[in-house]
Amino acid sequence: MVTIGIQGGKGSFNDEACQYFCKVHDVKNFSIKYLFTTENVLSNLHLGKIDYGQFAIEDPLGGIVNESIDALTKYTCKIVDKFKYPINLHLLTHKDVRLEDIKIFMTHPQIFKQCKNTLKKKYPDKEIQFGKGEMIDQAKAAEKLSNGEIENDIAIIGSKILIEKYEDLKIIDENLEDQENNSSTFIFCTRRYIV
Repeated sequence: MVTIGIQGGKGSFNDEACQYFCKVHDVKNFSIKYLFTTENVLSNLHLGKIDYGQFAIEDPLGGIVNESIDALTKYTCKIVDKFKYPINLHLLTHKDVRLEDIKIFMTHPQIFKQCKNTLKKKYPDKEIQFGKGEMIDQAKAAEKLSNGEIENDIAIIGSKILIEKYEDLKIIDENLEDQENNSSTFIFCTRRYIV
């Protein structure tokens, strides 16, 4: 069995993209290690704790993913494939909360770049926050919201699949991306051996 470390958590866009990649390439015997950040992915790859790594590198609206570029300055890897995966952004809240009670939208900086105009137009009074550490990942933030570890007045901008993972969440707005056919480019990589 091969282990694939990904930038996101369970239910993240990286998770969806990894499942898609493995299906397209007929990879059957694999497990996913949720590492939340690109630096964690490349560090684990460098140390031999995972066989492959995956992370987002760019998207048309947000451009280069700075987090990934910063991590690539610290670690080397061998790129196996570069592929695009469609990204649809949804607004998720705790199931007992109304939209008018939401004060903060929390998301990854790259996701924000993909929907900032829509948010500004539809929700000009909401504060935007980026999580720190593992909380930068929208799937980790959704998990904490579902578990009551963060305040209920926070909404998460993320993947529709998160409501399947966390029963305490609901979608209150869909397709927030600023352009149709929104997608991100992902890197699938392995260790680079230096002889």
